[in-house]
Formats: sequence, C-alpha cells, structure tokens
Amino acid sequence: MAGRLIISLDFELMWGVRDHRSAEDYGDAVLGGRQAIPRMLALFERFGIRATWAAVGLLFARNRDEMWLYSPSTRPEYAHETLSPYPDLNQIGQDESEAPLYFGRSLLDRIAQTDGQEIASHTYGHIYALEPGMTQAAWHADLMAAQAIANQAGHRLTSIVFPRNQFSETHVRAARDCGMTAWRGVPTGQVYRSRAEHELSLPIRAARFLDGALPLLGTQAAPPVQARNGSLDVPASRFLRPWSARWPLYSLLHQKRIITEMTHAAQSGKHYHLWWHPHNMGRNIEQNCAQLTTLLESFQKLRDLYGFQSASMADIAKQEGVF
Repeated sequence: MAGRLIISLDFELMWGVRDHRSAEDYGDAVLGGRQAIPRMLALFERFGIRATWAAVGLLFARNRDEMWLYSPSTRPEYAHETLSPYPDLNQIGQDESEAPLYFGRSLLDRIAQTDGQEIASHTYGHIYALEPGMTQAAWHADLMAAQAIANQAGHRLTSIVFPRNQFSETHVRAARDCGMTAWRGVPTGQVYRSRAEHELSLPIRAARFLDGALPLLGTQAAPPVQARNGSLDVPASRFLRPWSARWPLYSLLHQKRIITEMTHAAQSGKHYHLWWHPHNMGRNIEQNCAQLTTLLESFQKLRDLYGFQSASMADIAKQEGVF
C-alpha cells in the first residue's frame, strides 16, 4: 500500500491563544495567519494537497448573537477561569468586519470552496479535555454545539482535533457519539503523550523542540491505521514549527527532519501526519510559505518516485469504513 501524507491545521484565530496571549502582543500573528490562509490554499491546489482544517466552532458564527445562540448551556467550570472563552464574548466586536481576530466565517467558506479541503472540529469553544473543571456533560454539550453550528453552515463534522492535544478514551468515545469518528492522536513516545498544561514541564518541551530538528526520539511515521470501536486514530507525526529569524539553523534542520521522515513514510508505505496552526505562519509569511513550498516539492518528488499520496483525515476514515 502506498504511503500517505496527511496534513491537518488547527484553525483557531484568537480563541486558541486568548488564555495566555493578548491581542496586543499576538494579534499581528493572528491577522497574519488570515493573510497566509489564501497562500496556503493556493499551494495546496498547486501540489494536489488534501488537508483537514479543524475549526473552532465559534468561527462559524456570522455575528456575536449567533455565537451565543449556539453556545452550550452546560459549560466547563474550570479551576482557572481564564480558560473559558465565554466571558470574552461580550468584549469583542459584533461580526467579522469589526473583530477579525474572533470571527472566521469568510475564511471557512473559502477553505470549503477549495478542492480537497475538509472542514473538521476543534471543539466549539476551544475547550480543554484534561484541565480541572471539565466534565463529561460539558464536553458532550460542546461537541453537539460544534456540530450544530457547522451544520447550519452546510458542513457535517466527521473528524476532530482536540485542543492542546488533550484527550482520553472517554473524550474520544464522546466525539464518536457526536459523529466525529476520526481524531488526531499524538506521536509515539512518552514525551508526546496527551497531558494537561501543568504537566508540560520544561524538560518535556525542550525534548519536543530538539526532536523537531534532530532524530532524538526516532522517526515519527505510523503504519496504516485501523478503526477500533467505531473510531479512528490518525496520529500526528510532526508539528511544523514556524520559520525563525532568531534560529535559522534550527529551521533548516527542522525542514530536513520532516523531509527525512516523509521519505521514510513514502518508502515504507506508512502515514506521515504534519500539522500546524495558520497563525504559526502569520509572522514572516514569505519565509514560512517558502518553507511549506519546499516541503510540498519534496512530497511531489516522493509521489512521483513511490506513489506517495495526499489524504485528509476524512479520506483515511472513509477507507476504513468509519466515515
């Protein structure tokens, strides 16, 4: 069987960073991410890339009233209140023209109109499965809200990416029950296991960072996945880190690391799952687009040499009969 390149993007705008960044210090990256999305879509069309865009449900809303209309009545009661998005809803503008950091319907429509692009879930309110205060009732209500607002926009969500990669078997089952049968798991190895934010120690973060450039923890390419209990883990392989003017050597090594892993996947018939956030490309857009172009050129060569294919998470789920 031919290997596959799977690409997923966590489409969040400010909702994904609002608990630890402000519009003043990071808004430029989020707005830059909006500018980068059409560039990414053009590259995906050029290279025949099928990708999964996991969107925060709030981004589907056309105005603030619609955000509230679809918001679940049962919500997480986090120990750290800053994790909840709902206190912020009345502090933002009325719609996308007033608050482009928080509304994304026009971008979602553009993504959906591009061939081969899947719209998936990143939960309704970018909620965190493993943080203290999350309950199963709140989790289920959030996913139902995400499905409802996406349905209103003409989409049926069949794949999910868990915010901050936090999940357990219970959360996976709840997603399946809400119609989301494909999910992005984590790379192999203890360093990459799903954990709450307070468990992400400096040594773990450092190990992940270094492994992105040097082969410290092995090659992250997975054998073709099989469905289990009606759901399908499409595990992540590598986070595509943004190009860095401060660490250009790291960026070069990171790029080479990804190409080496992709090559291994193509040669051995495995899956390679690359992911990032649009806002990661929101600064140094030219350099980040150049980096992505280099990676996709490598994919094209591997496709010609080994039959390496591009697939979305939904494509993989269809092949396994869980779509």
